[in-house]
Amino acid sequence: MTDARVLDTIRSWVDTMSLKQELIVLSGVILFFVGLAVPGPILKVVLFLVSGSLITYVIVGLKAKAEEEEEHELEELIQQTSHKREGEMKKLVFDDFQPVEQPYKVEVKEEAEQLRAAPSYRMPVQERREPSSVEISALVAPDEDVIPKESGPKSEFAYLLKKVLTVVKEVHFAHTAAFYWVNKGKGQIVLESYVTDSECFASHRRREIGNDLVSQVAVSGQPKLVNDVNQLAQAEILGYYESVEPVKTFVGIPIFYKQQGTQKRDPVAVLVVDSLSDDVFGPETFTLLGQFTKLISSLIQSYTDKYDLLLDSETLRSINRMREQFRMEFTLHNIVRSLGEEVSRLVAWDYIAIVLFDETRKAWALQHVVNRMNDSYVAQGQEIDPHESLVGNIIQTGIPKIIESVGDVSLPRYYRAERVDSNGSIVLLPINSVSRCYGALVIESKDLKTYSDADVKLLQKLVDTASAALETLTLTEIVSNYVLMDETTGVAARKFFLVRLQEEVQRATDFDQDMALALISVDTMTEHLNRYGKEGFDFILQNVGRMIKSSIRQYDLIGRYDFNKFAVLLINTTANEAYLWAEKLRKNIASNIINLEQKSFSVTVSAGVCGLTGGTSDMDLLDHANQVLKRAVEAGGNVVRVF
Repeated sequence: MTDARVLDTIRSWVDTMSLKQELIVLSGVILFFVGLAVPGPILKVVLFLVSGSLITYVIVGLKAKAEEEEEHELEELIQQTSHKREGEMKKLVFDDFQPVEQPYKVEVKEEAEQLRAAPSYRMPVQERREPSSVEISALVAPDEDVIPKESGPKSEFAYLLKKVLTVVKEVHFAHTAAFYWVNKGKGQIVLESYVTDSECFASHRRREIGNDLVSQVAVSGQPKLVNDVNQLAQAEILGYYESVEPVKTFVGIPIFYKQQGTQKRDPVAVLVVDSLSDDVFGPETFTLLGQFTKLISSLIQSYTDKYDLLLDSETLRSINRMREQFRMEFTLHNIVRSLGEEVSRLVAWDYIAIVLFDETRKAWALQHVVNRMNDSYVAQGQEIDPHESLVGNIIQTGIPKIIESVGDVSLPRYYRAERVDSNGSIVLLPINSVSRCYGALVIESKDLKTYSDADVKLLQKLVDTASAALETLTLTEIVSNYVLMDETTGVAARKFFLVRLQEEVQRATDFDQDMALALISVDTMTEHLNRYGKEGFDFILQNVGRMIKSSIRQYDLIGRYDFNKFAVLLINTTANEAYLWAEKLRKNIASNIINLEQKSFSVTVSAGVCGLTGGTSDMDLLDHANQVLKRAVEAGGNVVRVF
C-alpha cells in the first residue's frame, strides 16, 4: 500500500513537471550512472554530488509549487464562505445580562447585519513566499574554480582539501575548520589548510607540539570534545588564534593513514572544528566527522602515491639534465653549477653551497654559493676550516647529517669568523666516490626542522651523479698529464703546454727576448653545442685548430688550454706584432666556411694578447691574457684585445 502511494506521488510530480525540470532530472540521472561507471573515487564523489543537487533542485521546486496551490485553494474557500447569501445566514442572540425577574428574550438576527455591526475579521493567510530560484550554473564549479590541468599532486590535494573543509564548516555551522599535519619525529603540527570566519586566525604553518587541544589529539590519537571553552585560557587551550575569540565549543578528530615508518595508531593529521555556540557538538558529531576523515584519508593515500611517483620522475629528470649538461661541457665549473641548479629544484632552500678541494691553493674552499635571500652569508672562494667546522666534519666522516637548528650547535658551518644571520636548519652531504671524497654539498633553510631523511635520500641521488662525473674528470686529467697531444684537435695538451710555457718564459727572461701569449676562444659556444652537438663542436674546434697551426711558425707552440680555448706561444714576438697576427687570424677564421652534415656555416673567435715584460711570470702572462680575452668576449666577440 505504501509503495502504491509513493508511486502515485511520483506520477503526480512527473505530471506537473515542466520541460525544463524534466531535462534537469534527466541530467541528474545520467550523471548518477556516469558516476557509477567512472573508476576514480574523487570524480565519482563529485558526480554524485552534482547529480543529487540537480534532483534536489527539482523536488524543492515541485514542493513549493504544491504549497502555493494549496494556499490559493484555501483563500478561495474563505472568500466563498464570506459571500454566502444574506437570507440564508441567521444567528440566535442570547443575552446573559437580562433582568432575572423578567422572562428571557431570544432575538433572531441576520448574519449579514451581525457581520456589519461587528468589527471586520479575516483569517490570517500565511505570507506567500516565492521559492528561491537556483540556476544550474550555481551547481557547477566555474572555470576559475577548478583544479588547473598543469598543477601537481600537491596543488590538487590542497584544492580538494579546501573544498572538504568548506563543506565541514557549513554542515556543522562552525566558526573555523582547519587541517593540521602531525610530525612526531620533529615534534611539530603543521597547518595545511583552513576555512574560518575569524580575522585573527594564526596562519603560521609550524607549531611545536604542546599542551593545547590540537596537540593532545595529535599525541593521543583520540578524538576530543570540549563543550565549554574557557576564554581566559583560550591561548593555551586552542593556540590557533592570535587574540581571544568567543569560541564556545571545540572538537578535534585524528586522521589515520598507515604508511611505512608509522605505527598503526599514529595519526598523520588532525581535523579541527569549533563553534561560537554552546554545546552544539556531541557524539553524533564524531560520527559525521568520521566520514569526512575517511574521505580525507583516501585523498592522502591517493595523492601520496601520485606525489611519490612525481618525485621519482622529477629526480630522474634532474639526473638526465645534469648528464646532458656534462655532455655539452665536461668541466669542473659545469658539474658544480649543474648540481646546485638541480638541488634548488627539489628541496626547500635559502642557501646552497658546494665545497671542493682547490688544487692551486691546496685547501678546501667554497666553489659555488647561491644566496636566495641576498643577505649576509659566506662568499664564493672562501677557504674553510677542515678541522673545526660542520663541513670539515662531514668531509672527514663521509656521513650525511641533518641539523634541525644551527643555533644549537657550537661549531661554525665553515669557519669561526663567518657572518651568517640564519639559525635555521641545515643538511650536509659528502660528495664521495669509491676512491675519495671530493667535498660537500650544503643546503640551508631559515626555518627550523625543514629537512628529513627522505630529503637526504633524494639529494644523495644527485650527489652520486655529480661525484661520478668528478671521478671521471679527475681520471681524465690524470691521463691527460701523460699525453703530449690533445686527441680531439691534434695540438699540444694543456699540461704539456703549461710546462713549455714556463720553460720559454724563463728562457726569454734570461736572454732578454720578446715573447707573446695569445688565448683564442670560439664565440657562442653554447649555441654551437645546442645546434650541432658535442661531435659537431669538436669538428669546429678541429677546423679552428688547423687554421691556427697553419698560421704559426715551426718553433711557436699551440695548445688546447680549455674546452673551447686555444693558447698560442709566439716566440721572439712583441705584443704589437702578436696583435697584428691575431687580427689577421680572426679575419681568416671568420671568412672560412665549414661544411658539416650538409650544412654550411662560419664561426668567429675572440683573442686576448699579452706580451712578456720584465718581471712577468708564466702565471702572470696567463692571467693577463685571460683578462683581456674576457673583455673581448664581453664586447660581443669576434674581437682582439691587448693587455
